[in-house]
Amino acid sequence: MKSRPLCLTKLILTLYFAICSPVVLAEIAVIDDAGKTVRLERYAQRIVALSPHITENLFAAGLGTRIVATVAHADYPAQAKALPRIGGYNSLNLEALIQLQPDLIITWGSGISYESQAKLHALGIPIYISEPETIEGIQENIEDFALLGGLTQNNVPVLGTFTQVLAKYPKRDATATVFYQIWNEPIQTLNGVHIANDVFSRCGLYNAFATSHSVAPTLSVESVITASPDVIIASGLGNERPPWLDRWTKYSSISAVKSGALYALNPDLLQRPTPRILDGLTQICSWSSQLRASNPNVH
Repeated sequence: MKSRPLCLTKLILTLYFAICSPVVLAEIAVIDDAGKTVRLERYAQRIVALSPHITENLFAAGLGTRIVATVAHADYPAQAKALPRIGGYNSLNLEALIQLQPDLIITWGSGISYESQAKLHALGIPIYISEPETIEGIQENIEDFALLGGLTQNNVPVLGTFTQVLAKYPKRDATATVFYQIWNEPIQTLNGVHIANDVFSRCGLYNAFATSHSVAPTLSVESVITASPDVIIASGLGNERPPWLDRWTKYSSISAVKSGALYALNPDLLQRPTPRILDGLTQICSWSSQLRASNPNVH
């Protein structure tokens, strides 16, 4: 995560007004998640958002109306569904992007192929790389977007929400383990690199498969039984309770099965680095509190 003791340490802002134009010009510089300085000569007015989470965070920053295009699966908030699409991970339509004449491209570092990244940088359009690894990182992204659009923190209420929720749920020592299942055939989870672990750490939970080498490792039933997590959380499609969650009930030796700590969670509340992760945090910490209250071995 970027080191940012004060907003003013990373923001260079010099305003001057054109006598015959209502457009506010500015020299702005922020540091993106790749550690690179992104400079604009005027506030961004035409933004291309190359991931669903970036699109959502731009709306959260109050800049939804300035998005001229996004990519597949950008479905939140509802207004995002009406935005023009210019492709996905390996299929960006650069010709369409150029015709839109954006003054800022915001891209997902690991969500765009290396080939597409190279082509984007060759366009000469300012690019901000978004790759938040913590909840604070999401907050910082939204703060940066607002600054690039000429808005202040007072214009973005969600930034205050982040501060309040994170103060309520500080990181704490883990007293229980969690297995988070994202798929069933094959069984998959997320390792300790994923932002979901920042949520777990604030709820007193330790990811049972945090040390796996792959970000989304494949597991066997036996490995989950051996780990015997205290909590099992599973995500399906949207708010549905995935059918594979209750399949664990036949393995009575698993700690989570013994205590009934099997929960379903909308994947967008944990896997998408947006303000909705605060809802996931609140829900998971509630489940963790219930576990501590009902299990004398968990504090």
